[in-house]
Amino acid sequence: MRFFRILTGFLVACSFFLPSVSSGEGAVQRAVPPLDMGRLKKELSYVRGAAQAEGRWPREVRYTFREYDFKTDTFRQEEKTFAVKRKPLRIIPHSVGVAEILWAICPRERLVAFNEVSADTDSSFIADQVRARGPIFQSRQTELIIGYRPDLVFTVFYSSADFKEKLRQARIPSFDLGYFGTIESVKEQILLVGDIIGEESNARALVKLIDRRLRDLRAKIPRRERPVRVLYYDEGGYVPGAASNFTSVCGMIGAVNVGAEQWIRSWSQIDYETVLKWNPDVILFPERSKLRELLLSNRVLSHARAVQRGTVYSVPGVYLRAASHYMLLSADYLAGLIYRQPHTP
Repeated sequence: MRFFRILTGFLVACSFFLPSVSSGEGAVQRAVPPLDMGRLKKELSYVRGAAQAEGRWPREVRYTFREYDFKTDTFRQEEKTFAVKRKPLRIIPHSVGVAEILWAICPRERLVAFNEVSADTDSSFIADQVRARGPIFQSRQTELIIGYRPDLVFTVFYSSADFKEKLRQARIPSFDLGYFGTIESVKEQILLVGDIIGEESNARALVKLIDRRLRDLRAKIPRRERPVRVLYYDEGGYVPGAASNFTSVCGMIGAVNVGAEQWIRSWSQIDYETVLKWNPDVILFPERSKLRELLLSNRVLSHARAVQRGTVYSVPGVYLRAASHYMLLSADYLAGLIYRQPHTP
C-alpha cells in the first residue's frame, strides 16, 4: 500500500510537466495542480493561531475603506474608524467571500446564517458545508436576516444601499468591507475581520498560511522566457480586466490576464475578431456555459492560437469567481491547466 501511494504521487508529479494529448476539441484535459488540492482546501478552511487572551471590548478598529465606482471606472479610498461595543457572537456574512473568510477563522457556532450564493457550488468553495449547516437566505430578504437577531452583519460593495439602510433602521450593527480584488487586499480584509470579531490570532495564521503556500506553488511553476497569456471569456463575450480577481490569480502563477494587458479596467464585451486579434495562448470559459461549441466552431476563431493548439479549457465557475483566500485554490487549479503543455513564444 505504501509503495502504491508513493508510485501514484510520483506519476501525478511527473504528469504536471508532461505535455497533454489534445483531441483538437479543447477543454478535454483535466487540470493537474502543482499542489494537492484536497490538502490545500482543508488547510485554508480551518485555521487556528496561537491561543490568545480575550481582547478588550469595546474597541475601535481603524481601517482603509476602498470603493470601486463602476460608472467612472475609478477607485476611491478613505480612512475610517469602526466602533465595536462587544464581541460579536451572532454574525451574518452577506457575501460569499466574507463567508469563506469567516468559515476559516471564526468559531462556526457564531455564524448564524448564510447568503444563498454561499450555498451555490458554482460560486462558493464551502457550498456543501453551508447547505448542510444553514440557514440560508436570499440577498434581499432583509426581514428574515433581522429575524436571526445578528449582532453584526458583514456587507460588501455590491450589497444594496436599500439593504444597508434597512439594517440601520432596525439598529442591526453592520460593517461594509468595501471592495477587494487582489490576494493582497484579501489578506488585508482577513486581518481586518479578525480584529473586528476578536479572532486576530487566527487571522494572522491564515495570512501566514497563504504566503507560505503561495511560495510553494510558485516554486513548482516552470520557468519561461515569457509569461503565458490567458483570456477568460465569459458568457455574452465579457472578459475581466485589471480590477478583477482574475488578474490577481494570473499574477500569482506568473501568467498574464489578456484583458488587463489590453487596458480593460473592470469588465468589457468583445467580439470574436478581437479575440483573434489579441490571440491569447490559452482561452478559459465557465464549465456550465454553452461556450464550448461557440468557441470551437467559429470560423474566425479557428485561426486563433489557442484553438489550433487545443488550449481552450472549460473551468468550474467557482475557480473563476473566487473572491477570498480561496483565490489560492484557483491559482493552483489554473496552473494545473495552463502549464500542462508548452506554449512556445
